[in-house]
Amino acid sequence: MESKAEQTTAPEDGYPARGLRFVLIAGFCGIAVIFLFAMIDAVRLLGNIRAENQILRDQALARTHQLASIRSSVFLTHVYLGDYILYAGQQKSQNSLARVQETWSRVRSGLADYRPSSGDEEIQVKQLGDLLDQNWQSINQTMNSPASSRGKAGHTDELLPLRSSVVQITTQLEDIDSRQAASTEARIEGQFERLGTRLRTVLSLALAAAMILAAGCLVYILRIERQNRRRYEEILKGRKALGQFSARLLDAQETERRAISRELHDQVGQTLNALLVDAANLAKRIQPDDTVSHRYLDNIRTFADSSVNSIRDIALLLRPSMLDDLGLIPALEWQAREVSRRTGIKVEVIAENVPDPLPDDVRTCIYRVVQEALHNMSRHSGAKTAVVTVRDDGGPLFLSVSDDGRGFDPERTRGLGLLGIEERIRLLGGRFEVQSSPGKGTTLRSTLPVAAVAGMR
Repeated sequence: MESKAEQTTAPEDGYPARGLRFVLIAGFCGIAVIFLFAMIDAVRLLGNIRAENQILRDQALARTHQLASIRSSVFLTHVYLGDYILYAGQQKSQNSLARVQETWSRVRSGLADYRPSSGDEEIQVKQLGDLLDQNWQSINQTMNSPASSRGKAGHTDELLPLRSSVVQITTQLEDIDSRQAASTEARIEGQFERLGTRLRTVLSLALAAAMILAAGCLVYILRIERQNRRRYEEILKGRKALGQFSARLLDAQETERRAISRELHDQVGQTLNALLVDAANLAKRIQPDDTVSHRYLDNIRTFADSSVNSIRDIALLLRPSMLDDLGLIPALEWQAREVSRRTGIKVEVIAENVPDPLPDDVRTCIYRVVQEALHNMSRHSGAKTAVVTVRDDGGPLFLSVSDDGRGFDPERTRGLGLLGIEERIRLLGGRFEVQSSPGKGTTLRSTLPVAAVAGMR
């Protein structure tokens, strides 16, 4: 039957649990792979974006330098044109004319080499070319004007109309520069936006996988919790049943001891006493000079008397009648005297406010605990004195047994006697502790809830 039950429950608790455990491990590995991929991909994309951004910034800086060069060349053109007009008819004027043509050539070359970054910027560059053409036409007209209008008198009149075109050209150059910078920033922002979108996608997948894994973990934990709760309940039931069995076993043991003690006292003891009486009557009938018969009769009396004493001691050890007849404290005092008589150890019993009568379970438990403690003390401790204390302070009944023996380590040494004491006290809902260390004696302390035990009875 047990093998069938194990075969029935094994698939339920084994195969699905292993399968779910495998799924959870695979889920963890999957999430780790996703996050690893996201990290590697993010690092790669950041590297690419950093390189592309550097290229874009270098291109933007080059265009800015080109526009600045065009702007400076336009200004120089008009400066040289002013010198040409101012020094008309002089050799310096011819040099200025050559410089005007040279700088204007640089303007046209710089504009031709300029590469727009967008369609709008290309339109603006075309408009700038138109403005430069118009400006050059005005410059040509100025340079081809009659020489009488040149000189200091005509300097201001000829250059003043050109200033407005220079302002327009400068404004157009600044507009192109700002637009190309804005276009570069927009492209950089677009790259970071694509990176953010990709990372959001990967992280969303990882989050979804994590949620699924969390749900699986929750199912697995709930399953384990149900299994643990069921097993815990089974353990509690087993402990309860074991406690009940132990209590019944102790009750049966005490009942059996009581029956054997009474049987020894009432039957065997009385029989031996009757034998002693008959031996005394027989001694009167034997002739005084029959020494052999008297010797055998004396042997019978000695053996019978020794047997009576032994049976009395056994009966008292099994279940002293005074525990039922006189109560707990007299029984403990008798036990202390017996231990002192047998072992030479001075045992003192201290009783403080002990109620009378006590419940039978409590009375028997205390007596057996003291009996076992004194027995262990006499065999193992090498003590000279021992103190048994029973005290009632209005709460649980307090019991302690202490000696001045060699002591021991309770964590490493715990025999069947201590386990039996602890089991007896636990069955009554009490608490038990052992305080001892090598060379410092031993003290056993316990508390018993007398009121709770009386209520159970």
